[in-house]
Amino acid sequence: MALIDAARDVFARNGFDGASVRMITRAADVNLGAVTYHFGSKRGLYDAVLESGLRPLLDRVRRAAAHPGTPLDRMLAVVEAYFEHLAEHRDVPYLLLQEVAAGRGPPPAVLEIVGEVRSTITGLHRQGVADGSVRDGHSMLMALSVVSQPLYLSLVAPLLRTVAGIDLADPEARRMIIEHVSDFVRRGLEPGSEATT
Repeated sequence: MALIDAARDVFARNGFDGASVRMITRAADVNLGAVTYHFGSKRGLYDAVLESGLRPLLDRVRRAAAHPGTPLDRMLAVVEAYFEHLAEHRDVPYLLLQEVAAGRGPPPAVLEIVGEVRSTITGLHRQGVADGSVRDGHSMLMALSVVSQPLYLSLVAPLLRTVAGIDLADPEARRMIIEHVSDFVRRGLEPGSEATT
């Protein structure tokens, strides 16, 4: 929907408070009443934007978790799924960071999606501990460790491009980063790792 696409761009550039309904409807080339008609309010539209950016991520994480291989292999597939999703939806990390920085609680749909992603990854961790492919530890912290690098590197992509000359928009550079992060995650999760939980 054009309204959600336009709102995603305006919210990502200006934040929730800096974005006006007028700016959004002008960018979408719709009348001013469209936001109220379709979403009830600017906040309702913002929640729909967040959900539209995260729901496909959940689908990708579920597909990655269903890949063949050990639970550790599937967690590495989740890392790749995160990078690929965030490369296609560069605004999602910024929108999430804005919510955190503003101290707003995420909307119920976002909580549901994040909860299902967390549950999928913690489930992989528990399976890996059971079959010996992943070291024991706090499943929730392990899940955060798996997703934190794709999120962080996506957030700092402009700085990464400027300071290190690494452009996540470039498929070759992104592949290099995915391989690096996957190796890092693998070493942290493999049995016998010296890391503490």
